[in-house]
Amino acid sequence: MENTELRPLGAGEMLDRAITLFVRRFAAIVAVLALVSVPLVVLQAIVSPHAGAIFNDMGRMISAAGNPAAQRAAAEAASLDNQAGPLSILVAFVAVLVRVLMWCALVTILAAAYAGRSASIGEAYRFALRRWLPLILVTLVFIVLGGFAAIPIVIVYVLVVVAVIALAALHQTIAIVVVGVIGGLVVIAAASVVGSLVFMAYELAAVAMVTETGSPIDAIGIGLRRAFAPGMKRRTLVAGLVVLLVSYAGTLPMLGIAIVVTATTHIDALYFAILGAGQVLLDGIVAAFVVVFAVDARVRREGLDLIVPEAPPAPA
Repeated sequence: MENTELRPLGAGEMLDRAITLFVRRFAAIVAVLALVSVPLVVLQAIVSPHAGAIFNDMGRMISAAGNPAAQRAAAEAASLDNQAGPLSILVAFVAVLVRVLMWCALVTILAAAYAGRSASIGEAYRFALRRWLPLILVTLVFIVLGGFAAIPIVIVYVLVVVAVIALAALHQTIAIVVVGVIGGLVVIAAASVVGSLVFMAYELAAVAMVTETGSPIDAIGIGLRRAFAPGMKRRTLVAGLVVLLVSYAGTLPMLGIAIVVTATTHIDALYFAILGAGQVLLDGIVAAFVVVFAVDARVRREGLDLIVPEAPPAPA
């Protein structure tokens, strides 16, 4: 995006720039994501080939109501299809690590494009390899921070469950519904707020790791300062909620299509193919929005619009 005007942006402007950035660099974004996503999808399909059949099994269980034998058969099939062995767990762990590398390369491509430069896919991944291990450390730190931040929410959730159980023992049906609904909404709202803030602080640190510093400690500090600076908390929360909304709004339709197509054709591979393609598109859009938000946060905190912007470190 040449001649990008660096100034504080509104939420609508950030989303517009993110979509524009995504469209203009679509081929490079998809290529960066596909290099990692496609092998992972193939590997997951090999390790858990019948994962998509679980929804079909659930449908069989529902339709077999009144037929105990058919319900047991459907339940056994669902248990087998949803069984996660050691190899599945290992694949999931490897996927998390490799996706950090992919995200680093993707941010490199997008940050360079937003600064008016271009970076090849090879350059992006070579640079990402240099920042991979530090970014993994940053990721682990924010996972721990997120765990600590979630403790009050877990406590509230436990209290709601205890209250519902106590009311059930007293046969207070109306009170159960009221406490369950209100308590559930409070827990969901609190989880969304905390999750959005922690996630966006992490993304700010990740972008800083790619574009500004090779030190994970410095990147963590940058992410936290920019996310929770005076006047930025609300914007960080809104940005996190936008990412959450986009992710769910994109994932649910893709999941529905994958379920229907798999159940209709009985070709389990289509389940992985549809979800994989959808995930690539969502990752690209979310990453573009994150990069635009990170630049906006830097503009607001450091007055980046008053100086000639320094391009992200050139991949080598």
